[in-house]
Amino acid sequence: MYKVLIVDDEKMIRMGMRKAIPWNTFGIEDVLVAKSAEEAIDIIREHKPEIMITDIKMGAMSGLDLIDSAKKFVPQIRVLVLTGYDKFEYARQCIRLKVHDFFLKPIDEKVLIDAVKRQVAFLEENQIDKLTDINENRANAVTEQMNIEKFMRDLIHNRTCQQDKQISDFCEKYTFRADQQMQVAIIVPMLCIDSGSADKHFIALSIKNICIGMVDAQNRGLTFMDDYGRIVIAYFLNRQKGSIMEWIQELNGILRDEYSEKLKVAVGNPVAGLKLLCMSYNDAVQLLQCEREEYSEIIQTENAQKSDHLFREVFADINNSMCANIGDSEKILYIFDQFCRATDSYNLSDSYIRRCCLELVTTTYYTFVCNSCMEADPWISSFMNSIMDVNGEELFEMTRQFLLKMTGEKEEQNAHAIIDKSKRYIKEHLSDDLSVSNIASFLYLTPNYFSRLFKKVTGEGCNEYIVRKRIDKAKLLLETTNFPTGRIAIMVGYRDTNYFSLAIKKSTGKSPRNYREELQKKALSGNQQQK
Repeated sequence: MYKVLIVDDEKMIRMGMRKAIPWNTFGIEDVLVAKSAEEAIDIIREHKPEIMITDIKMGAMSGLDLIDSAKKFVPQIRVLVLTGYDKFEYARQCIRLKVHDFFLKPIDEKVLIDAVKRQVAFLEENQIDKLTDINENRANAVTEQMNIEKFMRDLIHNRTCQQDKQISDFCEKYTFRADQQMQVAIIVPMLCIDSGSADKHFIALSIKNICIGMVDAQNRGLTFMDDYGRIVIAYFLNRQKGSIMEWIQELNGILRDEYSEKLKVAVGNPVAGLKLLCMSYNDAVQLLQCEREEYSEIIQTENAQKSDHLFREVFADINNSMCANIGDSEKILYIFDQFCRATDSYNLSDSYIRRCCLELVTTTYYTFVCNSCMEADPWISSFMNSIMDVNGEELFEMTRQFLLKMTGEKEEQNAHAIIDKSKRYIKEHLSDDLSVSNIASFLYLTPNYFSRLFKKVTGEGCNEYIVRKRIDKAKLLLETTNFPTGRIAIMVGYRDTNYFSLAIKKSTGKSPRNYREELQKKALSGNQQQK
């Protein structure tokens, strides 16, 4: 449905057009009116109408000036000009401004309706073209993802015949480095493609999509499935700031919040290059086979554990040294500078550094309050919020200033306002590749924080909410349109039609086709009873 704006300084004309024409019969949902060009600009800025009907002579600002200004806010707006002045200069300027129709007053009602219908038809055709482009792009993306997954699956299971050449061709096509350091993580439960309930299959596919959003989309690695239906992530090492364990903990935290499933992640040893990736995969498989029920959610080799503990040992020394030197600001800042250099040496991510800074400030302030017998102020949450969306040198500087002053203030953000904003974003981008990660990025929050905040406020996981909204819209489209199910899947954000069918079946107990047929039968039966 579209919006039209009628601009005329004569009330009888603009209100007459608004009331006399059956706008909703040809796709116009809202009919807005303005008595001047200045008022029209405000309406255009706020409501973004697709069609505008305007007079030319309207006082201080003419309709021609209005058209020029309107295109700055809505470049593709369709413009119809009505005027009582038969001047060649007006017509010439309308051509320059790319006006789509030009009429002299008084205009016959049928002529105006036909003109508006032509603009609606153009908008509809343009919308279909855009949808076709999106469909083609997504189809290509799905094909590429399938090719990557097949190659990675063959690689870890040693099914590549001419391995060196195939790896070289793969890296050249997708701009990967053959010697890239990598590390495999296996996530269970299995996908259970050939057995198990549809609910389990749907949950596992949802988990895989979250992994793609958190890993592949952020250039941290590649997500695929092995021959046994397990989700495998081949992480890239040293490509960007951050450690694999930090990424896995972040991912596992989101999966734990979103699903009631008890998930485990097994992590193999790091290897140098794609050619040796199967070794890291086999390490992870062995860990899964040997793991016991009481083991932690993330299972890793002893070598990997030692590597992860190195920085924590360094950090513990720094933290203890700062607390031991309370009262000597120069010494504390010297130790803090050592911490800043250490974070660079260990290639830590900004989110991990942020947590360390918060821990340093918390323990230092606690020691300061205990030593000085001062009454503690409620500053911790304020400081945490103040560093939530800053990185790098700015983060270090804010922490350094706090250590000097032992104070910090920032107004807490309202949790419900954040969630309302996220819901609006989801509604406006329902057909896009939505994920907890990119919504959190839009809100300038970390994914873990946003995921937990969303569930706390709404009572359901963010991914669960997205799926519910997509299914609601899909059911409405199945009920009210004759669009093919593949097109509806695209319109509600599903690139994989099988995944879409599973989602509909999980919600309704029926496939999309059966659900639509049942609705049509009910509608037909209702019509017959009325007759």
